[in-house]
Amino acid sequence: MARAGMSRRFAVGLMALLLGAAYATGRAEIRLADRLPVTLDGQVLTLTGSVVGLPQALDHGMRFLFRPDAGGRVPPVPERIRLAWYDDPAQPSAGPGRLEPGERLRLTVRLRQVSGLHNPGGFDYAGWALARDIGARGYVKAGARLPGRDGGAVDRMRMRIRRWIDTHADPTVAPLLVAMAVGDQSGIAASVWDVLRATGTAHLVAISGLHVSIVALLVGGALAQGWRRIPALALRCPARRAGVIAGCLAALGYGALAGFGIPVMRALIMLLVAAVALWRSQRPAAGRVLALAAALVLVIDPWAVLSAGFWLSFGAVAALVLGLSGRRGGDRRLWRLARAQLAIGLVTAPVLVVGFGQVSLVGALVNVLAIPVVGMAVVPLLLVAVVSRWVLLLKFASAIVGALMPVLTAAAQLPLATWQHAAPPGPLVLVALLGSTIAILPRGTPLRGVGILLMAPVVLWTPPAPAHGTFEARVIDVGQGLAVLVRTAHHVLLYDAGPSYYHGGDAGRSVIVPLMRHLGVRRLHRMVLSHDDADHVGGARSVLGALEVGSIDAGSGVHVRGRAVERCVAGQHWQWDGVRFTWLHPDTGAAWHSDNNRSCVLRIGSVAGSLLLTGDIEAPVEAHLQATGRWQPTEVVVAPHHGSKSSSSEALIDSVHAHDVVFSAGRTNPYGHPAPVVVERWHAAGARSWSTVDDGEVRIDADDGRLSLHAWTAEHRRYWHSDVADPRH
Repeated sequence: MARAGMSRRFAVGLMALLLGAAYATGRAEIRLADRLPVTLDGQVLTLTGSVVGLPQALDHGMRFLFRPDAGGRVPPVPERIRLAWYDDPAQPSAGPGRLEPGERLRLTVRLRQVSGLHNPGGFDYAGWALARDIGARGYVKAGARLPGRDGGAVDRMRMRIRRWIDTHADPTVAPLLVAMAVGDQSGIAASVWDVLRATGTAHLVAISGLHVSIVALLVGGALAQGWRRIPALALRCPARRAGVIAGCLAALGYGALAGFGIPVMRALIMLLVAAVALWRSQRPAAGRVLALAAALVLVIDPWAVLSAGFWLSFGAVAALVLGLSGRRGGDRRLWRLARAQLAIGLVTAPVLVVGFGQVSLVGALVNVLAIPVVGMAVVPLLLVAVVSRWVLLLKFASAIVGALMPVLTAAAQLPLATWQHAAPPGPLVLVALLGSTIAILPRGTPLRGVGILLMAPVVLWTPPAPAHGTFEARVIDVGQGLAVLVRTAHHVLLYDAGPSYYHGGDAGRSVIVPLMRHLGVRRLHRMVLSHDDADHVGGARSVLGALEVGSIDAGSGVHVRGRAVERCVAGQHWQWDGVRFTWLHPDTGAAWHSDNNRSCVLRIGSVAGSLLLTGDIEAPVEAHLQATGRWQPTEVVVAPHHGSKSSSSEALIDSVHAHDVVFSAGRTNPYGHPAPVVVERWHAAGARSWSTVDDGEVRIDADDGRLSLHAWTAEHRRYWHSDVADPRH
């Protein structure tokens, strides 16, 4: 009998799994069919449509979602397009000005397929866009406003609230208040995010169960109190039921203002289930409510599992259910809060290590202060101020957040505020999750101490380092620029730091530092900045601000504020762990007029093979190095100047006899890098070509006494990565 019951459960579980897979596959096919066709990639089109959602202000323009009119999508374009509209200094009136949700526009746009950068531990833009049903990206070349509005009433209300807060609150904390009020986090500075993550308080500005519960309790409780005082109403409907209805409606309205993110949907579903149970005088098991909420979230949004927020949100609630259930006694509220934060920290730590490469060690303590302050003071004051438009209440909320942020900043700057660790293998993560779950069970649970032991492998695990005498190199996908990470057994070198971006930010912060955390790299022993071009040094400041950096070597004209710089000089060399590093260029006192030709050229030699890093040198330098006999046979070459026609001359190609050449360039870059004639030139010499455009990060390993190359996209390509070629292996 028991065996039959288990068989039925297994069959039901398997059927549910198959139905879920079929449902997600069908939804994916529909979304993939609404992507920009390759024939329209890079084309200029004129479209009429409306602004969707809240536009985001940039340093030099606006970014927004655009929905073309159904009848005007000829040729067919996706239903949702992410556009950037930049200011024109020569014609200020031609810029976007202040866009409104639902505003009608006629735009001349250049459209591109959705694409992103592909690196370990990096942000998957294509997956992010798929989850948000964005089928294309592009920028506005010219635009005009049209009369009328196209829906967007809720978003216009959100926009008015955002502007009201920006007008009356302290500018330093206004973005945080906007995030708490309407769920718009676009205005929060990167430095503030660093503080929030380091202190484990990022959840306070992401509208979640805390905020939704406060709204439901405030509205439901207030209405129930008033309801009881009106006998005619109380006789028709009990005050508790009236309060439940009011609280649920208020929570739904708040969820709409917040944009129905994953934590909001989870909280709303759990609240509605609890409300139904309360209405029917039932007490459903918390675990079942949580499982139902997860199932409904995935029905609404199958791609929620791609977001770390999904796992953190449900993991935190699961930790609360496990950590606080089965316990009796009169614990003080402060101690219960601390214990709850410790439980959440243990359960979510493996997810944070995988997703962000770091875990806050001060989070449990800081949240004991921050959660009551935000939950009991800031959020109620803020929401009442938004509804009543009472500026004084907004000022109070602003002042409290303004007083809290220095405390969080000081905590984030403590020496042991965070624990950084390389992303461990999947099996170790599962073991750690099992261990953390066991560790937070009630006192007296058998083998409870084993949970801590099960978490030890993740803590003790370190990624394998190259063997003595060999190296690992990664040509990082930074777009149109260059950054190469080289590791020996005990040392790390970064050659160039990628570009800065026109729309703000740089590759150092968005690509290189996350990769370092993913790999567990805490210190650079040497940074090389080959020459003073923005696509090579644009990310240097972010790298220097996030990591400990030993020495800096740089080409002529490169200066780093606050740091001493050594000039690379041909003939100088050093050795790390049996690997030889040699400068081939420039010569002492050499006067090359082109900044590109002053690039530092570095050759890395080992028992497994050699690698040549050439910066942006051009044909004259290549001929000079051939004439002086400095070129040597080299297995792998990172092509000069991203594969430009001005470089990779016969003087280089015929001298190095490379087996493989790697081009670092950006997809759809305006220079046409790598030039087809250059790629063919290397092919004719017998070299196999790799490109970050199609391959993403290219990793060079020493395997079996020789160098082997691996493309990130060949090993990690997903069905939504339509911007990369099919794997070559």
